[in-house]
Amino acid sequence: MNNEKWNEICFLLSDNIRTDISENDFEQNVVQALRVLDWKEYSGDIEIRPSFQVGAANRITPDFVIKSSDNRKLFVIEIKQPNIPLNSKFQQQLFSYMRQLRLEYGILIGQGIQIFYDGDLVNQEDPILLETIKFAKDDEKGLKFVELFAKESFSQESLKAFTLNGLKKINRREEHKNLTEKILSESYQEKISELIKQDFLNEYDGELIESVLKELNIEIKTKNQEISQTVFPKSHYKEPRIIDYSNGILPIELNPSSESDFKRRLLLTKTAYITTFYKNGTSKQKIWNAQRFRESSGVLGNLRSRPEFRNGEWQKLGIEKVFVSIDK
Repeated sequence: MNNEKWNEICFLLSDNIRTDISENDFEQNVVQALRVLDWKEYSGDIEIRPSFQVGAANRITPDFVIKSSDNRKLFVIEIKQPNIPLNSKFQQQLFSYMRQLRLEYGILIGQGIQIFYDGDLVNQEDPILLETIKFAKDDEKGLKFVELFAKESFSQESLKAFTLNGLKKINRREEHKNLTEKILSESYQEKISELIKQDFLNEYDGELIESVLKELNIEIKTKNQEISQTVFPKSHYKEPRIIDYSNGILPIELNPSSESDFKRRLLLTKTAYITTFYKNGTSKQKIWNAQRFRESSGVLGNLRSRPEFRNGEWQKLGIEKVFVSIDK
């Protein structure tokens, strides 16, 4: 049943709409999609563009507020034209409605669906993105969306379990990232030599082990890491050029090249790829997990604050330049 409902929602909000559909027309499609989930305006389940007093002189007008049978506000929905990517500006608009209406859950609908949580389970400035769902038939995330937000099955207990599971995944990704960075750090790789030495001390004397280790290059790197400039289009490296390092500023190239365009996409993806090129001809790629990156953050300032990219440090490491891309 959830499968059929989700596929109909995909039809209403993606498959059967014009690419240039207006926000007003798209609103009618969202109303139909809510009917698929059994929320109906005539039953008092939906308030469309309700106006709420905020302070002495201001009012807010969210697109939809979904209510329970006893007239309690359950969650708020903000919609945007599906031909415009969902961005931080739209998210902030939804966040303001969630805060003003004191609602834990908010949904942003446009090119896809984003579910946000703002409650006591997290301690951060903005609501947290729990899930992004694409309009794809039979999509597992879409089926879960129907299960959570259909009127018949809607419950705060189910939403809390979903939220806890989502937060666990987010925290797990952060822990995975932090541990990976620690293992790949130079300080830890220095410890490896000491661990090897301790392992062989029962068989060989320490001086012999140290002499052997001095002749070896021990390195840990990620398994599926590309160590070649050929992973990037040749247009990025049309011809060799002389790079001036005298000003102490590490050359950092962005893709997209405009810092504002890069920032806009990073706020959506929360992930980028940092490739560091060394003077010895090698390169290393790391994932930039940007969950904490905000609208107020600076891209280049954030990158240059990394320990290995600071003035004096990148020269010691033999770094030549850095390429940062949203797409892998």
